[in-house]
Amino acid sequence: MSTSYKITTSPTLLPPKASSMISFMESFYSISDTESQHSAYVNSFTPDATLIMGPKTAHGADEILTLRNGLWTHVASRKHTPSRIYFGADNELMLHGVVRYVLKKSPGEEVEVEWAGRVVFDMEGELRMRFYQVYLDPSAQSGKK
Repeated sequence: MSTSYKITTSPTLLPPKASSMISFMESFYSISDTESQHSAYVNSFTPDATLIMGPKTAHGADEILTLRNGLWTHVASRKHTPSRIYFGADNELMLHGVVRYVLKKSPGEEVEVEWAGRVVFDMEGELRMRFYQVYLDPSAQSGKK
């Protein structure tokens, strides 16, 4: 089975680096869905970035790594399916989709959760996120739902 992280968007009002930003996000969700990719995940952010994941906030690479490790505590596997991107500025976007989790406590069951996110990129040098906030119900991945 081939995994696709292709995200669609309307070609109207696209910022100059829209194509790079979309490619970045497609790659990011592939990294996000691979448990062993902790370093690549952290390297998707600037060293002083802020990551907000539901009720959890991380500032800087060390805290983002800690949060990232915690995201896999109850999760055996995850698969993001981002579906649409909306641009708010030359360096900012919002997107939404679904994520499917298989929890460690229920290996035969899949949980599907809708999510949305807001990203602000640092456009200097290599494209990386300086702010990323995810809106989702955190109880699904904690195994409490």
